[in-house]
Amino acid sequence: MAKRNQKMPRPNSPEWNAEVSFYLSAPAPARGARAIELGFTDPTSYANVFRRQGIRVSIPQPTRKKFNRPPIIRESSLIIFDTQIPFHDAPFLSNLLDLAMAWGIKQGISGGDLLNMTSFSNFFEHPEDKIWAKEREIAISVLKALTSAVPKWLLIMGNHETFLLKKLAEQLGHEDILRLLDKPEGINATDYYYCKVLLGGSTWRITHPRNISVIHSRIPQRLCDKFHCNLASGHGHLAGLTPDYSGKYFACDVGVTCDPERLDYVALRDNIRPAQCRGGLILMESEGKCFPYHLYPSSDFSSLKHLYGVGK
Repeated sequence: MAKRNQKMPRPNSPEWNAEVSFYLSAPAPARGARAIELGFTDPTSYANVFRRQGIRVSIPQPTRKKFNRPPIIRESSLIIFDTQIPFHDAPFLSNLLDLAMAWGIKQGISGGDLLNMTSFSNFFEHPEDKIWAKEREIAISVLKALTSAVPKWLLIMGNHETFLLKKLAEQLGHEDILRLLDKPEGINATDYYYCKVLLGGSTWRITHPRNISVIHSRIPQRLCDKFHCNLASGHGHLAGLTPDYSGKYFACDVGVTCDPERLDYVALRDNIRPAQCRGGLILMESEGKCFPYHLYPSSDFSSLKHLYGVGK
């Protein structure tokens, strides 16, 4: 309990206000010394005077920024996932790029795992695949081909990109990987594993999620439920475009743009997962609406070129 003491100023007096300012800003040892100086038996009794007046030390604001500002795209886009250079499917990528050019699309999105990053993988890999100089050289050539058809690209993060970043204790970011690839003009990278496309009154979340499933479109369906928007996802290496459970949104497992027959862990040993599926997605704005076109190697690219643009 506090001793009866005339040294404690009266509430709402200038002296009181000064005492409150000291109490709120001083470190604990200084507050303890002040309590003794004022005649209190212990620091808790001194603090109780302020508590009874509703005064307490404020919780400091966190210094960590919020991760709530993902990249936003506002134009028709070609979207690819899991290219895993140098194990990419060159013919399928070429068909996607040719169609995007025919439709006048200027924006591309890589939804993660653009490079395989074999050199930095913790998994067993063939020694001849773990040569960074070779992987880098091929990657630079592929990026040059991508930008020659679609001039702007956003690269979102995938788990393969983190192979390198984790080796370096995450002291570098996704943009630093681009610098290792000579930072091609028109290509930007983000540390987010997703971006948003706002187009024709609809919202699409383009994401490289943590989860996978053996059921086509299961993961984007569940993510539709969570985020209440259209979802296009990769990482699971499956393909399918379906409505979500509510019927309000599209859920798209986009598929890969790598060649599964070039992936040793797929081609050399049997497993009970579904076969990996190739696919790409174009979000096309026309007449104020957004139309999703889910594309496969078997798609009729020649006929599709005539839907929009100069070939119409």
